[in-house]
Amino acid sequence: MKNILYSPEHQACFNYKQDSNHFIQVKHCASTSEWSHTVQTTEVVILLEGSAHISFDFVLNKELKKGHMILFAPGTQFKVRTQKGVSILLLPVQESIRQCYCFSMYQLKAVKTSKQEYPGVLGVKPVIQTFIQELTQNLAGGLLCTGYMKLKTEEFLILFRAYYTKEEQATFFYPVLHENSSFTDFILKNYRQVKKVNEFAQLYACSLSNFDKKFKKAFGISAYKWMKGKKMELIYHEINTTNKPFGQIAEEQGFLSLSQFTDFCKKNLGHSPGKIRRGISQSMNGEIDG
Repeated sequence: MKNILYSPEHQACFNYKQDSNHFIQVKHCASTSEWSHTVQTTEVVILLEGSAHISFDFVLNKELKKGHMILFAPGTQFKVRTQKGVSILLLPVQESIRQCYCFSMYQLKAVKTSKQEYPGVLGVKPVIQTFIQELTQNLAGGLLCTGYMKLKTEEFLILFRAYYTKEEQATFFYPVLHENSSFTDFILKNYRQVKKVNEFAQLYACSLSNFDKKFKKAFGISAYKWMKGKKMELIYHEINTTNKPFGQIAEEQGFLSLSQFTDFCKKNLGHSPGKIRRGISQSMNGEIDG
């Protein structure tokens, strides 16, 4: 596709490539490479070409191929490994965007799904493929206007509602189907910055008791249990997708000593950090080589 006309005018516009929360991009990963990414706002990841193994939270080496898509909540850290190269479309979705003017994604909370279906990997249907082709052509042509990207995100959500079942939608959006409020958005974007619930309450400028009540209403469990779960996910991810020394991980996660960190792993993850890393490394090599 030809480049857009009057490029200097577009590039001089304030809305050109400015708002990172709406910036859609294509990421190319070379063969035998790795790429780590921390999600800032809800993000749809679509494989355009190639295949990859992706790890996040407690999920390790989930294989995704061309035509697969998955959604990540804010704060999620994932790592991509590819043997033959992969091209990925990153499409940010603001939580406040509705699937259409008469339906919000949060209404999907009423749809019954099994958590066992998570992560919700879906295939790209022909109508979405047509949407992607037009979008990527315009991005390659230099149409990097924030306004255009907001419109394309809304179009994606409308098409998604029109051509996927309610069960597929609920499974796909499962990571972000919490109470629709600025509070949950704040939690998902900031939980990595704090180690304790009282620190979170202070960051939100709220008393501890009110913070915990608000949290339980939004997420269905106490802030302490939710944060402990996220801590377990992050530690498991760090052990298995990085080469960081265990002492460094322990310090970054607020443990007073390596022995305290080891005890936490044994109690909550079933094994010592060393056994977890050795065991997963062996199984990972077998899966990827196979």
